[in-house]
Amino acid sequence: MLDSMFFRLLPALALLGGRASSAPVDGYNWPPSIAGEAHGPSWPQFANATLRWSTYAAPTFNEVFIPQTEEDLSTALRYLSSSNKTWLAQSGGHGYSATLQTIQNAVLINMESFDYVKVNPNMTVTVGTGVKFDELISVVGNAGRELTVGFCPGVGAMGATLGGGLGRLEGLHGLTSDALLSVRMALWNGTIIEASETVNPDLLWGLRGAGQNFGIVIEALFQTYPATNGGLQYSSDLIFSADKLEAVMNVTNSLLTPQLDPALAIATSISPDPTTFKPAITVNIVYPGPLEKGQAFRKLYSAISSNYTEQMVPWTNLTSVALPAVEAGTLIKGNPHDQYSVLTKNLPVANLREAVDALGTLAQQYPGANESTIFIETFGQKALSDLPANYSAFPHRDTFRNAIVFSVTYSDAAVASAANSWAMSMRDKFAQSEVSGYDKLQIYQNYAHGDEPLSALYGYEEWRHERLTALKNSYDPHGFFNGFHAVPNKLSDWS
Repeated sequence: MLDSMFFRLLPALALLGGRASSAPVDGYNWPPSIAGEAHGPSWPQFANATLRWSTYAAPTFNEVFIPQTEEDLSTALRYLSSSNKTWLAQSGGHGYSATLQTIQNAVLINMESFDYVKVNPNMTVTVGTGVKFDELISVVGNAGRELTVGFCPGVGAMGATLGGGLGRLEGLHGLTSDALLSVRMALWNGTIIEASETVNPDLLWGLRGAGQNFGIVIEALFQTYPATNGGLQYSSDLIFSADKLEAVMNVTNSLLTPQLDPALAIATSISPDPTTFKPAITVNIVYPGPLEKGQAFRKLYSAISSNYTEQMVPWTNLTSVALPAVEAGTLIKGNPHDQYSVLTKNLPVANLREAVDALGTLAQQYPGANESTIFIETFGQKALSDLPANYSAFPHRDTFRNAIVFSVTYSDAAVASAANSWAMSMRDKFAQSEVSGYDKLQIYQNYAHGDEPLSALYGYEEWRHERLTALKNSYDPHGFFNGFHAVPNKLSDWS
């Protein structure tokens, strides 16, 4: 356990961002020009408009506001910030950090109306903050372009970007946030501002990795890249029984030595069988290159098991092909999902064996937890490490080789304690330096549970703390955006 490290308690977050909310009456006290866009629980669409991916440690809402224009959003923020109300902005609704439970009886600002994607003549792309990754992929891919996007198609593109934005193409193009050129956003008091390399450049730096701390992004401009291999990508899914774990992980580790091919992406999912409850391993290989090169990587794994599929698929269709069963599960909203994660240098085989065996025992003892999963993302890193360490607020350019997520999903609350304990204990085990391979704990912010030291998410360097805290004080001095891994307003509060 990391008792000495994991001391950032949720009650402290409540003190940072807590505000009382007024009575949940449709349009109650809202400015007349936008009152029709504010709704209480009696509105027939209220439940759907406030639905989130995870109900674990979730925020709660007694009003929802759906702005139609940036002027609506500006007016609403002026009203909310002067009315002592709590709010949370939502694009995809997939953020699951336990820090969100500090937001209770709040106003949800649902940004679904800002759902537009436009490829510009210079091949940049303008993206509204309500856009999901699948929509972005469709428009950009059909223009013969690409950029790094997240693994799950239903995730809000902007929310993922603001935390960094990992994805299968990151070895070639960097993070989604690395392609972020400019944003138009609303501050806590309704002021609309822009950030780019020439206008508020320090804010743009912070938005690339810590962006949920400063305001609500309305739209953003991204760089895109010519489609690799004509837009066709090799994809192969391979299935292994749990007794093949060591052999499978040894192959992946060999590919990580010294560094993964920049174009290669490997996603590994380990889940109990729904009938036998015995864990099974699925490895997905994606390579945006010739069939023969993709097959060369596949053959390293298919020497262990001949149970595989393979095909060349357009990038626009990849999310419906690669690991389809995993993708289908990620699209379901409204269930409790509790996740703990850690970044590792390589894949510690002995510790993974312990984790997989413990997952099988959990599923056998508590069948209601049999949708729990160990998920590993192993993506190329060259484009990340080619950028200087101070390029953006994202701090993991040299520690992003493997993201390991211990995820529990259950419908029976009776299994919650055992399932959550398994996930947390595994995170704590893998967080130890002799297991992770890093001398300090490294956590990808979008995957953080919320109990980790802030430095594990944002970096340990003092200059990072100083720069982020200065930005927080400039753009959110009263802590209106403190619900999701809040950057402290005081340097002494960094953990």
